[in-house]
Amino acid sequence: MSESTVYHVIAYYWQDFKPVVLIYNLKTRQLSELPLTFIDFTASASKSCVGRLTEAGYTPCPQQIVLTDAALCADCRPPAIPVMSCVFEPRCDGERCDYPDFCTRPHIVYLALYNNLPKVGMTSQKRFKERIIEQGADAAAVLFNCENRLAARKLEKEVSTRFKIAQEIKPQRLLKQWLSAPTKEQMVNVYQTYLQKINAWQTTLKQELTIFDQYPFHQRPRSPPRLVKTAGHHRGEVMGIKGRFLIYYTPSGAKALEMSDLVGRSITPATNDDSK
Repeated sequence: MSESTVYHVIAYYWQDFKPVVLIYNLKTRQLSELPLTFIDFTASASKSCVGRLTEAGYTPCPQQIVLTDAALCADCRPPAIPVMSCVFEPRCDGERCDYPDFCTRPHIVYLALYNNLPKVGMTSQKRFKERIIEQGADAAAVLFNCENRLAARKLEKEVSTRFKIAQEIKPQRLLKQWLSAPTKEQMVNVYQTYLQKINAWQTTLKQELTIFDQYPFHQRPRSPPRLVKTAGHHRGEVMGIKGRFLIYYTPSGAKALEMSDLVGRSITPATNDDSK
């Protein structure tokens, strides 16, 4: 990376168990991947629309609209997801918009484990493995098949309420699970306990638990990593990456950076002078 170069982070995703941070050189207008073995950069406080990335190539947002939560403005958002709020809370079976494919395709409700912490979730049927890796779970299994997204969301909520299984786990609880490697035996026991309870209420698919243990994890921290603000300077050897979190080493202890929150921000890699 050249001196004083500024990059726009336009995507963070997983290719199987390989995390990818896609960055756009604002000067040369070229795409590249951010190296994830040692990080040393400063991230901006503000975010701007990431534009469009398709099979035909990348097109920056023509207006460079400043955003808060979403990474895409209304003009750059793919038509397949016409209402962003429906990603989290579908409003119908797909009949209320011109692009129903996102909601009407088959979905599943699954149980995921982070070490021994259970979580219930839902996703489209064809994205089960991708979704589990995106979330950094250590194991997971499909509980139910559903005909559409709304049905899956309703069933997810019902399972969560009836069996007191979280739909979201707070970052600090997740980061504590990084201290020790989970064992298959322990996770299977936790899964079977919940599966028995759920089956007594409604028959599940009774799938075996799938273990996800190929994340790039090189060294476990001695104490829970401290979650830091995304905006600011980050420097250190990368210890591991799971889901949306990257853990890096510092002399004061391991720190956790939420990589999904980098999307839309500008980052400036440190020059040789900066790192002295």
